[in-house]
Amino acid sequence: MKKIKLSLLGIGLLGIGLLGIWTTDAWYDANTKIKNRIDGVMSVVERDRGQYSTITQINKYQKIIDSFGKIKLTGEWKDMIWYLLYLFEEKVEELEEEIVTQDELIKNVNWDRVEKAWLEWHNAERRGLWLDEYSISESLNFSSLEWAQKLAKQNYSTHERKTSDNGYNYYSILNWFNWLWIDFDYNGTAFSENIAYQYYNCKKSDCTQNMINALKKWFDFWMSEKWETEYSKRAHYRAIIHPYFDEIWVGVALVGKRYWVVSHYGINVE
Repeated sequence: MKKIKLSLLGIGLLGIGLLGIWTTDAWYDANTKIKNRIDGVMSVVERDRGQYSTITQINKYQKIIDSFGKIKLTGEWKDMIWYLLYLFEEKVEELEEEIVTQDELIKNVNWDRVEKAWLEWHNAERRGLWLDEYSISESLNFSSLEWAQKLAKQNYSTHERKTSDNGYNYYSILNWFNWLWIDFDYNGTAFSENIAYQYYNCKKSDCTQNMINALKKWFDFWMSEKWETEYSKRAHYRAIIHPYFDEIWVGVALVGKRYWVVSHYGINVE
């Protein structure tokens, strides 16, 4: 279950509590009263949201908008809710403008072509094994891009989400997905993660094929695990051919002359 530090119930109770104080201040102008009390609620929410990713913040705010939007009130109570919704909707618009997309991160690459190539490499192998093909999850591409950017910024390649992790920790990564507001409606192994990095340099106006060629090198390396006899040495290949996974998404971040690629695989993504 996804948890947020400041629950919707908490916000609601806080809002009602403030409203109780607000209604006793008869000498206030109605609009001024509403703004003063609701701005107090917003300051608490804003302070809480700072530690979360932009996508998570947007989802948190949208949940609040959806919840308060269902409340049917009249008079000054209705004015308060409308003003609250107005502020949250403004915040969502503001945050949406902050989202960095793959196109914005690396501008001289046609990412539609890259994603199609990435998808076809995987599905060609899966078709040969009579497995269902992967589909690109556009709505979840940000998770792989989020981790790729993190790795690029720290100039390091790892699956570890916590300092206490010793290599790939499934439950730490699951918690990280949940922090991004992603869950998997599945009781078994619900996801996997392949990561890699490599030197890359392209100064052309269109570097699409250069990027495809660079990523193909890593995909071919993962595919070479197919011939490994030890199970533990086939982790990347197992993700490619996992019989239950049905969605895939990929993100690439570039710093200087080195790129990081993160590929996420999953089932029943929510």
